[in-house]
Amino acid sequence: MAQTVRPGPESRLPIWHGYRVWAGIFAVLSAFYAIVFALTETLILPRDIALWSLCNALPHTAFAVPLVDRLAPRLPDQSPLAALVTSALAVMAYALTAYCGTVFLLAATGGVRTDGILVRFFSGPALPWQMFQGSAYGCLAIMSGLWLDARRQLLALEANQSPEPQRPQRWLVKTTDGIIPVDPADIVRIEAAGEYSRLVLPGQTIMSRIGMRECEERLASYPFLRAHRSHLVHNDAIIRAEPAGNGRLQLTLRNGDQVITSRDGARLVRERAI
Repeated sequence: MAQTVRPGPESRLPIWHGYRVWAGIFAVLSAFYAIVFALTETLILPRDIALWSLCNALPHTAFAVPLVDRLAPRLPDQSPLAALVTSALAVMAYALTAYCGTVFLLAATGGVRTDGILVRFFSGPALPWQMFQGSAYGCLAIMSGLWLDARRQLLALEANQSPEPQRPQRWLVKTTDGIIPVDPADIVRIEAAGEYSRLVLPGQTIMSRIGMRECEERLASYPFLRAHRSHLVHNDAIIRAEPAGNGRLQLTLRNGDQVITSRDGARLVRERAI
């Protein structure tokens, strides 16, 4: 039975590794907190609204990065129970660290007094609310990471399964007498002829008006090799290759022609041999 092999976590790139994306999330979250504080707090200065919003948004954004980019893509490789336990512990850790980060940022921006930075932890309903929103953000971050990883895997699968573009069955060759359709599979070899090139087919030779370099570029998707600077040879046309001295090879082709390769051409032939 065929088994689908899933890439390991170490082979995956971060999903949201763009700074602009995270900066946008930070800006949106800051704006959200600013609206909440403006609607719920009375007698508050605009400066304090902006400061409180930044102190709340920054820890939640910063600590969400490892959940989305690192933890979530690794969860599908675990068993369901292990993934659930890992997610729960990660959400708890995220909520706690984001809460502590918010507290200390508020303390640090509140001004340094003579006795040092004054840290005041949340009390009353503010504390459970902070933990609740931290847990909600943590769950959202993990779900976003799972969705993005699944989407990336799906795109990669579609890219691998997409059919290769079909090569043209006929190659329109410019000659001195006009344009002649030629099947590249029928070409035995192509030989340089000054600024032109000579296409050798079984029982026929066609003089093309384009040079060897352009021929090689147009036939890049076909199994031709540069046997010599003046010869392109079709792989399927080679029936025998024999040493010709100085690291070169003598190729015998299916139409009876023989071509002496350069040393680089001989190396290409040997690389393609199994």
